[in-house]
Amino acid sequence: MIYSNKDHFEMIISGVGGQGNVSSGIIIGEAASCYENKFVTMTCTYGTEARGTFAKSDILIGKDFVDFYECQSPDVILVLHKKAYPKIKDKILEDTIVVVNKNEVDQVNMNLGEIFSLPFSEIAFQEIGSKQVVNMIALAFIVEKTKFIRNESLVNAVQNKYASGQIAELNRKALEVGFSIA
Repeated sequence: MIYSNKDHFEMIISGVGGQGNVSSGIIIGEAASCYENKFVTMTCTYGTEARGTFAKSDILIGKDFVDFYECQSPDVILVLHKKAYPKIKDKILEDTIVVVNKNEVDQVNMNLGEIFSLPFSEIAFQEIGSKQVVNMIALAFIVEKTKFIRNESLVNAVQNKYASGQIAELNRKALEVGFSIA
């Protein structure tokens, strides 16, 4: 389950609009490209409404030029909301790591992929006092579990995006919690 030496890594972040799917993809892309000198392609899919409809980011990371824009063989899929699971389940392969927010996703085929179902919403509220950081806890969990990028790279990318203030502090705490629960 350690991916640090893999030449190519694919990740899907899925949920609904408002959960930070797009910003999470941008942060992962920046962590890999700016802090690890890897090649990255990221694309997003989302509805016309700002919140509540299916949204996802496909992030492809490689040691060499990445010449495609959509995950074909995802190493990891993050599912933050039940509306996302039916739309991405056909992408799950036998060895895909599927990280699920079990507070929001109640029906998962346990025979598809390697499932990690955690109460990310509950953890965010209890440990940090805000559900706005569910995505950051999940990203930190994934990075710590898979090592596809270094923890420091994720921390640096998050600090770059949220330099100061309350949001920066919430995200810093969220990363610590995500790393620790992995």
